Amino acid sequence: MSDNAAAVATVHGMLLQARDIHGGVHLHPPAPTGAFADVSLDAPRPPEPLRGRDDLLAELDAAPADGAERPVVLTGPGGIGKSAVAAALARRAADRGRDVFWVRAGAVAPALLEAAVEAGGARAEAQGLASSPRRAARWVWRHLDAAPRPWLLVLDNADRPEELDPDHRPGEGLGWLRTSPRGLVVVTTRIGDPALWEPALMREVGELAPDAAAAVLADRSGPVGATGARTLADRLGGIPLALTLAGGAAASHPALFADLGALRDHLSASVLRVDRLSRPRTHKGRRPRRSTLAGVWEASMELLDSAPHAPGLLRLLSVLGADGLEVPLRRLPLSLLRGGAGGTAVEPPDEPLDETALAAALNALAVHGLAALTSVGGERALRIHPLIGETTREGLGDRAATVARAVARLLEHQRDRDPAMEWAAHRALAEVCSAALGPDHPDTLGADVGRARQRLQRGDASGAAAELAGLARRAADALGADHPVRLRALHHRGDALIDLGRLDEADRLFRDLLAARTRAQGPDAPDADEERHQLAAVALRRQDWDTAAAELAAVVAHRKADPASDGQRLLFARVNLCYARLRRGERAAAESGFRRLIAESGVRDGTEDPAVTLARLFLAVSRMERGEAEAAEEGFADALRRGERRLGADHPELAEMRAVIDGARASGSAEGG
Repeated sequence: MSDNAAAVATVHGMLLQARDIHGGVHLHPPAPTGAFADVSLDAPRPPEPLRGRDDLLAELDAAPADGAERPVVLTGPGGIGKSAVAAALARRAADRGRDVFWVRAGAVAPALLEAAVEAGGARAEAQGLASSPRRAARWVWRHLDAAPRPWLLVLDNADRPEELDPDHRPGEGLGWLRTSPRGLVVVTTRIGDPALWEPALMREVGELAPDAAAAVLADRSGPVGATGARTLADRLGGIPLALTLAGGAAASHPALFADLGALRDHLSASVLRVDRLSRPRTHKGRRPRRSTLAGVWEASMELLDSAPHAPGLLRLLSVLGADGLEVPLRRLPLSLLRGGAGGTAVEPPDEPLDETALAAALNALAVHGLAALTSVGGERALRIHPLIGETTREGLGDRAATVARAVARLLEHQRDRDPAMEWAAHRALAEVCSAALGPDHPDTLGADVGRARQRLQRGDASGAAAELAGLARRAADALGADHPVRLRALHHRGDALIDLGRLDEADRLFRDLLAARTRAQGPDAPDADEERHQLAAVALRRQDWDTAAAELAAVVAHRKADPASDGQRLLFARVNLCYARLRRGERAAAESGFRRLIAESGVRDGTEDPAVTLARLFLAVSRMERGEAEAAEEGFADALRRGERRLGADHPELAEMRAVIDGARASGSAEGG
């Protein structure tokens, strides 16, 4: 046969292949028959010790060697270290002479058949059962129950429960997941729904404490890890995958990073830089998706097919709940999340959003470890880990503009109700808009104005005034002098000038804005009312009670007549009108107005509209001035308690409230003396 000749034939038995007369002989055994696959049951063996899980490991390690009544289910988001806990448990079991069977997702059936063979079952029987899952499961567990030695069985990354049983809940024990008198079964999964796994023992694997997180970095980074481990651990939020990647990146790039503090500075721009730094230099730079921050939560979102609104909701929360701050559920009203025929950031086309679908989306995020249902100030709220939020924002892609506009609407709704959350959200929104749309886009400049206004709300009137003046100039250059974004920047600059006591400047600015609004929109436009309200605020600061009362009465009347008027702005106008009347000596009318406003608010506990809290404060001031000191003090305490619940004890607005109270007490004492 010549070198170029080819022979084609069906071969039975063993094939002998000869490349040429000089050798190169290969023997090919026959392929196995049936569908029985070759699988690995070896547990992973991480090179570093497991940090920060001693209590959990001690509890799991105390399970009896001759079997447990319930399986153990380790839950948590991707990258949190569930598999690492199971691997450490497997090492301990092996050291004590137990057999360890490690079953990986995507190969549950063949792996368990192989485990049963290792426990004493006949391979030929296993091969014959490979195509009959129900019979195969019964056969597997008969042999595992009769195994000669105690064992540990780990079902790792069981993120699709249908692989364990397509017809029943896995916890029912009718499919591949069961219990046995001969061993302990441990499941690792992102799906933390107790109803799915009951009666299993559920254990959540959480973030690492700071000391343990710093130790993980030191383990992975070697000599580089002596400095800056704690600050980098804080940046990465105790997520083991992120810590492992960062430590490895530091060890691999000593020329770039003298210590972990330098790596932390590098990651300040984007946490996803750690994925690029830790990319392997073999296999064309590819990594399994579960080994990258970008991939691990993308994979989680792909598991949300039963809740199609959940991915969009997570994208909103990544901006709205930036920095891991809680988002009260009232900040997610169904009316603003719904869209038209084209859908919204949350509502895909042909997938209408209703209360049931929204509840399903919230639940899906919670049970997959992507969000935590918690409470803040007595209200139900959602929280996502800062690293999940940051990674999600970075992956918005062509959805960024849609998400940003939806977040802007949600922030405007109930604005100033949750200052800490809003501060972080406005900052994240500005970053998303700038990256997606460019620095001079109207949405970007509008987001920058919103962020600067939050600076004012936090008490930095001087810094806010300067920043808003610069934004007004930028908007004029990019969008035109009469563009709404420029006018809004000037309006908030006027607010800052009032806080700084520069009342003449503020008065001129608001009069110029009123003229511009009237030219563009007419005298009855809502924006014109905003300028009139702030002109009244200037009059209040000047103690020109008559002018303030007249202006505010007109604003209230106009806003009441407009069904589209913003309810919160109407509340503030009513409160300020009552206060102006109080200062004019119309005490009975003012107090009646405060009481009516409080009664109409319908809020008795939890957070409430800031205007209502202000009404409570002013009503208490009036009582103090009337000599009702005891009732006034109760009112002061109530207003402060509600304000602290909404703002936090150290917020500048609380300092202003306390200053008002101190002034009322001093006035009451002087009158009493």
